[in-house]
Amino acid sequence: MQRANRTHGLVRSAAAGVALALAAGAWHPLPAQSRALVVFGFGGRHAPVVNLTDTGDDYSAAFSYGGGVAVQFGPRIALRASISRHRARYRGETVALSDSGATRYAYGGDLQVGWPSTSPLVPYVFLGAGAVRSDPDEMGLATTTSPAGRFGVGINRVSRIGAWFLEFGAWLYQFDGLGLKRFQFDVEGRLGFAMAIGL
Repeated sequence: MQRANRTHGLVRSAAAGVALALAAGAWHPLPAQSRALVVFGFGGRHAPVVNLTDTGDDYSAAFSYGGGVAVQFGPRIALRASISRHRARYRGETVALSDSGATRYAYGGDLQVGWPSTSPLVPYVFLGAGAVRSDPDEMGLATTTSPAGRFGVGINRVSRIGAWFLEFGAWLYQFDGLGLKRFQFDVEGRLGFAMAIGL
């Protein structure tokens, strides 16, 4: 629980720093940038597609939120790093738990490539890697972290003050916790907003 609280504190601190910078007027319109440092935040939903066991044990789908930073190289290419957090519950009978709750984190780094467009709507694809971490609430259970692959598609709606984005991504990883071990395929939808500092 202490590890989860520290990570949650880092997420809140980063969000507070972004809000302070926005209030100070440090940001510039995203469309005007050819090279930029981009800061973004989002909310969405994280859901597993594959069960943890053949009998149907799984983690519940849940609301997720997070943010990240990116370095934009030209109008269509960016390197991104992000973290998302969600609360989930173990559902099943294979593992006996007095507290089925867990805090889960998805850390990702990816290359985003946009489709050439003169429209304010810019579709893009992304591909990268990261890790999925699970912190069970049950006392005595260890935190587990699994390397993951990540890919997906999205669309930016560019405006004078920044860009709204909607994206759908997938996480592929080997879950190894709760005494269970199985390949996992999770999906995540995100709606967010990004702003940039010119470099």
